[in-house]
Amino acid sequence: IFDERETHHMRVVRLKEGDVIEATDGKGFSYTCILESLKKKVATARIVKAEEKEKKSAEKLSVVVPIGRWERTRFLIEKCVELGVDEIFFHKFERSQHEISLDKTKIVVRESAKQCRRYLFPKVSFLEKLELSGNVITLDLDASQNLLDVNLEGSITVVVGPEGGFSEKERELLRSSTTVVSLGKKILRFETAAILTVGYIALKKQKI
Repeated sequence: IFDERETHHMRVVRLKEGDVIEATDGKGFSYTCILESLKKKVATARIVKAEEKEKKSAEKLSVVVPIGRWERTRFLIEKCVELGVDEIFFHKFERSQHEISLDKTKIVVRESAKQCRRYLFPKVSFLEKLELSGNVITLDLDASQNLLDVNLEGSITVVVGPEGGFSEKERELLRSSTTVVSLGKKILRFETAAILTVGYIALKKQKI
């Protein structure tokens, strides 16, 4: 059963009853289906073949991102999906000035996954506190260590600060509990820094 959003897309691309389509549940499976009913707000199809295309990785790639302006946050979500990120956490840093709807982010995840043919959707959620464990990499312009020199073994979480930067309290907390690295001499926008870092790690770990 397809919801109103997917049904609308089917009507836009002029699908008709009897057509063969491919669907996914976002949990790693691909379903070959025959479209049986296409109404205004709902569509149904019969599954004729199911195949597992992607499996959960033992080594997760997660990213903690600030709640920024929607157009920039949307762009970042799209790229995280394409680059194989497993988890996207939204955190309201002290200098964050925006709000976000989790439902809107999930729609972007779905649309981006369809575009790049990803069958295992990343999880999206809010992170209330900066309490992180494991191999955590924080991006900070003033760091003395470069990303290229960091240990990338195991599961990795990348923390990206807001447009106005970390507060002193946040910087102190992250420096005491995570590996703080720099991406170079230039001041990058939060989405640029996140995409560059995630892309580098994803390529090294063969997630794309």
